[in-house]
Amino acid sequence: MTSDEAEKLAAQDAYDRFMEEAESDPIRFIKHDTRAHDDEALYRLANRKGMALYGWYWLLVELLTGRKHHYYDVSDDAGWRRLARDMSCICDMGTDECKEFIAELYNASLINREQYDELQRVTITRILADARAYAESVASKKIGAWKTNRKKVFG
Repeated sequence: MTSDEAEKLAAQDAYDRFMEEAESDPIRFIKHDTRAHDDEALYRLANRKGMALYGWYWLLVELLTGRKHHYYDVSDDAGWRRLARDMSCICDMGTDECKEFIAELYNASLINREQYDELQRVTITRILADARAYAESVASKKIGAWKTNRKKVFG
C-alpha cells in the first residue's frame, strides 16, 4: 500500500468516525415541511384522533432530535415513564396514555417499526435522515475550514 493510499484510508476512517458521532448528536434544527399536514398518515391520525395527537407527534419529533442517538429506550417501565415525563413538558401525559399514543403512531407507520420491534426504541425514521443531513452539513463546514487553513499554512 502506498503512502497516498494509506493516507486516503486514514482520512476515510476519520471521516466515518466523525459522521457516526455527529449523526448521534442532538440536532439543532430540522426540516419541517410546511405541507406536513398533507402527509397521509398524519392526516388520518388527526382526523381519527384529533389535533392533540398531531401536536404530540411534533413534540415527540422535537424531543427526539434533542436526544443523543434520537430515540427513547422503552424496553422497561422506566423507559416508558421517562418518555411520558418528557412528553408532559407541554401536556400532562401518563404512562398508559403514552403507550396508547405510541401505539397510534406505530399503527400509522409514523415511528420506525424496525427499531421498535427489534430494540424497543421509539424513534422516527425521518429524524434519522435529518441527523445524517445535519452531520453532513457540519462535516462539509469542518472540511472546508480545514482545507482553507491548510492552504494558508502550506500554500
